[in-house]
Amino acid sequence: ASLLVTAIVSLGLAGCASTFESSYDSDPNQDFSGYKTWGWISENPMIVGNSDRVPNPLLQPKIMRAIENGLAAKGYTRIDDPEAADFAVSFTVGSREEIRVDSYPSAYAGYGYGGYPRWGGAYYGYGMSTNTQVRQTSKGMLAMDVFDVKSHQPVFHAVGTKTITDSDRKQVDVTVQAAVDSVLAAFPPPPAGAD
Repeated sequence: ASLLVTAIVSLGLAGCASTFESSYDSDPNQDFSGYKTWGWISENPMIVGNSDRVPNPLLQPKIMRAIENGLAAKGYTRIDDPEAADFAVSFTVGSREEIRVDSYPSAYAGYGYGGYPRWGGAYYGYGMSTNTQVRQTSKGMLAMDVFDVKSHQPVFHAVGTKTITDSDRKQVDVTVQAAVDSVLAAFPPPPAGAD
């Protein structure tokens, strides 16, 4: 398991789809309603973006299969020749390690001797200190790009990111599916001006 699993798993894409943060952008002038067929932009449509790890070669076919199934469920037909399709698809995976430092106050109470000798020298104190926790996490990313075949221009871009957990790393297929679901959720985008 590597890049997408590291990217997806680092991508954090295994686990719960609800924990994915996703966003998309699209060409407001593009009419997506005429799209019926699609193809992969090339035989190897996976692009490796910024990543701290070497990609897992088994990741590409897993993502491709999940995207194919997702687009089929939306009514699109995949054809082998992308130049004969209505749109072409590529995807990018990436991951990065992040250091997170959290500081939070904590209270303490104690009993000691000193301070007010005229009052017996004993005191009870209450105060605040700061605890700091440093954690290293992996963040995974999957991006999907859709290109209009007639214009050869990008018309849709979606990104899903997630902090990867050990559970995500152990459930690669689930992580991949969650990542793909997050980027396909907004495709096709609503027509410009639609609510």
